[in-house]
Amino acid sequence: MKNKKILIIMIITIFFTGCSPSKEDTLINEGKLALEKHDYTKAQDLLSQVLTMDSTDENARNMYIQAVKMKDAAEYEEKKNYDKSIECLEVIENLKGGSSQIKSEASQKKKELIKLNEEYKKAQEERKENAKDVSGQGKYKLEQDAIKENQKQEAIKEEEEQKTQEEENNQQNNQSGNTQDGTIQENTGDIIQTPSNQQSQPGQVHQPQV
Repeated sequence: MKNKKILIIMIITIFFTGCSPSKEDTLINEGKLALEKHDYTKAQDLLSQVLTMDSTDENARNMYIQAVKMKDAAEYEEKKNYDKSIECLEVIENLKGGSSQIKSEASQKKKELIKLNEEYKKAQEERKENAKDVSGQGKYKLEQDAIKENQKQEAIKEEEEQKTQEEENNQQNNQSGNTQDGTIQENTGDIIQTPSNQQSQPGQVHQPQV
């Protein structure tokens, strides 16, 4: 009777032990739940514990990779590095195991990022072309400003030369006028004086000297 009771207790213990989930299963389930809620850091922590206990658990390994790559893809997307983000999502697509929900989300996200990437690169090209146009316009403006400045300097130089020429002409005219005045004064200053003893006196007739 005593042995029978012991046997019953052992059977019950084995039954409940077999039916209760193991710690590994619990961690996998919690890790998957965190992964599908997009709590990638928590998922990595839980799934890494599973892999520590059993490094051959492919399901846990695939979900761990999904958590890492989904997190990386989000970070690359935020930095507008769409090429890298798409690469991370493709890794998830190519996994043979893991969460099917995350695989589906990765495929959908990849399509969105491909479209965004095309638009982003197109916008970059347009900005480059606009920058070239602006640069060309700036260069043209500089050239035009330089031409205008040269024309201005030439006009100033021409005006100065004209003033100098006018001053030289005025000086020559003044010198010519002074020379003529001196000649006239010299000519008008030569007055022939008649000797006083040869002047005729009233009532006298001047006799020429022999």
